Amino acid sequence: GHVVYMSNQEPYYSDTMMVLPQDERSGALLEIEEAEYFASDYTWVEEIELSANHVDTARKYLRRIGLKKPKIGIVGEYSMSPALYACFQKEEAFSQVEPASDIIENERIVKSDWELQCIREASRIAKKGIEAAARFARPGILDLEITAEIERVCRIAGSEFFPHYTMVSSGPDPKYHAWWWKCGQRRLQQGDMFLLDFGTMYAGYCCDISRPFIVGQPSQIQKDAFEVLKQAQEAGRKAAREGALASDVDKAVRRIYRETWPEEKSWGGGHGVGLEVHEWPFISFQKIPHDNAYEDTRLRANTVISLEPQIVIPALGKFSVEDEFVVTKTGAERLNDIPQEIIICR
Repeated sequence: GHVVYMSNQEPYYSDTMMVLPQDERSGALLEIEEAEYFASDYTWVEEIELSANHVDTARKYLRRIGLKKPKIGIVGEYSMSPALYACFQKEEAFSQVEPASDIIENERIVKSDWELQCIREASRIAKKGIEAAARFARPGILDLEITAEIERVCRIAGSEFFPHYTMVSSGPDPKYHAWWWKCGQRRLQQGDMFLLDFGTMYAGYCCDISRPFIVGQPSQIQKDAFEVLKQAQEAGRKAAREGALASDVDKAVRRIYRETWPEEKSWGGGHGVGLEVHEWPFISFQKIPHDNAYEDTRLRANTVISLEPQIVIPALGKFSVEDEFVVTKTGAERLNDIPQEIIICR
């Protein structure tokens, strides 16, 4: 996501690095897999090279523009292999190497009107997938078949990609929820509840949506459980004001859980959404030593976050409601109009 954001590089190639000197007069270098097929008008960066050894490429380029023993900041170090990061640290041509993701994250955290519109459009496409699942699901169908139908419909509707596994997990057995990326081989039965958690992508921007479905009619216990999740999400929405700490939003969500299910395993909070489906800020923040991008964060206006309260209730299954919200001065506003209900498959 960082390279796309800084270089306007499109389409996305997996093995990519951008070298951006602090002195803007020095230009920049883009190292891309299959660079010989890359059209230069996809980016403002003029120097484009074939992806090779990232450390060698950076060293040679910085030496060529006259930078000797420069200090290097690595953006996206948390997604870089430890071996590659160690190679940068050992390189004698660099005076110092340290994480620097917070520099770019501080820019990416605030979305423009165009970026917000892209996320809304991704959500509009996702809504079509949810509607398709409700039409398609019936007793005897594999979870995996529902996944395929959702992705088929969303592709036709304009989704460029699916930013994480399209999860369809059914039934009360916890193993189908704990290992959701391996779900797919269970057949639906009448009365089953299943959880859909998926995302779509438009113009490179993601959404992340979750809803429970039922083959039949929900029981009062199921309705009550989902109502608590909606209340938890609403508490998070109200807390997600400009200037609020991400951890305070998480606490607002979890407070509702503790009042209702003090003994059950639950998840609260959420995460940022944009060019990546999970990006800064992390509402249920995971502190990583020496990495400012994972510090607790004060939310800013036009930050987009996912709020995704979840609960697993034995003998009933997994419940979740997830939507994207944009932070404002008075709270957050939802970026989709997908019904917040247990969706009945007819």
